[in-house]
Amino acid sequence: MKKFLYICFLFWVNSVFLMAQEKKESGQSSLYTDQYITDIYMSEPDRALQLLDEAEKKKVMMPARINDLRSMVYRNRYQCKLAFRYARRAYVQDSIAGNSPEHLLKMTIALAELSSLLSEYEVSNRYVVEGIRQARDMENKRAEAKLLFCMGENKRWLSFKKDAYETFDEAIQLLRDADDAYGLRMLSYFNGVKMSFLIDDGLIDDALSVGLYRQKLLDKMEGKEGIQAAYLDLQKSYLYSKLAYLYYCSGDKEKAEECFIKYKSTLAASTPAGKYDATPYLFVTSRYREVLDNCRELKEVFRREDTINYQYRGILSKEIKAYTGLKEYEKAVKLSTVFIALTDSIYQREKTNAALELETLYDVNEREAHIAEQALKLKIRTISLAFIFFIVLLVLFFLWKVWLQNRNIKEKNRALVKYVNEALSEQKKKQQSPGEDDKSILYNDLDTESSDIDKEYEINKQVFQKLDSLIRRDELYLSADLSREDLVRMAHMNNTRFAKMIKENTGTNLSGYINELRLNHAIHLLKEHPEYTLRAIAEASGINSMPTFHSLFKNKTGMTPSEFKKTQMDMKQ
Repeated sequence: MKKFLYICFLFWVNSVFLMAQEKKESGQSSLYTDQYITDIYMSEPDRALQLLDEAEKKKVMMPARINDLRSMVYRNRYQCKLAFRYARRAYVQDSIAGNSPEHLLKMTIALAELSSLLSEYEVSNRYVVEGIRQARDMENKRAEAKLLFCMGENKRWLSFKKDAYETFDEAIQLLRDADDAYGLRMLSYFNGVKMSFLIDDGLIDDALSVGLYRQKLLDKMEGKEGIQAAYLDLQKSYLYSKLAYLYYCSGDKEKAEECFIKYKSTLAASTPAGKYDATPYLFVTSRYREVLDNCRELKEVFRREDTINYQYRGILSKEIKAYTGLKEYEKAVKLSTVFIALTDSIYQREKTNAALELETLYDVNEREAHIAEQALKLKIRTISLAFIFFIVLLVLFFLWKVWLQNRNIKEKNRALVKYVNEALSEQKKKQQSPGEDDKSILYNDLDTESSDIDKEYEINKQVFQKLDSLIRRDELYLSADLSREDLVRMAHMNNTRFAKMIKENTGTNLSGYINELRLNHAIHLLKEHPEYTLRAIAEASGINSMPTFHSLFKNKTGMTPSEFKKTQMDMKQ
């Protein structure tokens, strides 16, 4: 019994120990989350980096997400080259895995922005174009706005100012309805950058208007869920430093000093970057020593991280201006030499450094990415070949349809030619040979003016037969000058009765009757003299107008003269 109780006691102690251990591990694992590290990365960057290293060793977070968060920490510390490295690593890992399009888009945006900060505008624009395509496919307007704004910054740094402001406005317009923390933060940032550029371009009134709008945005963000106090402090520090400058330039020195006091009250105002934000106001108030002190701190940060870009060049330009204001010209000239040399070498040096660093850091991942890229190219090639094959099949089908249509047309034309020839042959057989006294019968034997209604039809028929024989025998229809008056006179009839006679015996009018004879003659010429031109045949048949000839021929036979001629020749062969 004692043994049993002892064993139960040991089991209870072990259970309590295990539960405590699980609770401890659970508490520790809660530190390795996106949310926790995102909450502390601004205020405790070193702690955030330590947690990320531990999470990587314990494998409790996705590798791409770990590198993403590292990039965010280094970017917040103005260590843009390290930020770019880890963002690039996350981008490659996402591209290979292919299971998180949303995160891949996020890293594409980060690379576009970091490339711009590193003065690699061509690289940045490539990521921008790729990212916009991804964002539109996913219908993500906020991501598209970020990328458009980055493109605007690139245009601005490359001195395409008008295009830059248009692109800024396009990006801001996409966020016009934002009311949540994330959207408001983006909108505040966009307006802050735009205000800064307007200040640089000397557009004071426009910059002040944007600044006051941004102040309203920051007030709206106060107490908003998801807005960190450190973030809001940083934004207010920047805004009030610029508003102080803008009010001073506008002549309102009292408001300028009020804004500067608000700026000094922020925590960010004591950081190197925060101090540098105040330099425009310090310049206009002739506080040159403070300008130099503030520039020196931020310059050391850039120099320590080897992030020498246009921002660093901007610091140098402010130092030159401050030394000039203090009349320390020798130092100003010395810095000017450095400034010019830096401007000439900035792109090439940065590209060389970036290439060496990335080659070492991402050797394996880049190789895998290259394999993935080759697989993608092979897939594209296969799709292209399939598309070409489809196009070839489509062309062959089209050609077959054309051939089939042409064959049907040829068969139809053959049938029409055969029918026309047979009809003409039958017509020829039915024609009677005209007698020598046909003309005299017309004039003497028949009373063409008889008013006897019962006999009129018979007389008309006999007159038409004699007139038709005469026209056919003498081929009067071949004369283009043949007129109605001539035939009326030959028939000894008035115009009304003559028209009636033609209608009763032909079913058409005089023009239709004469044209029928002319077309029959043209068909005969096409059969007997294929060497004749169509114009010659038309004129020989009494038709002087080619359009009229084509129209009449097509109405009669169902084909054009040239089709009839070709079909007739084919049938002979």
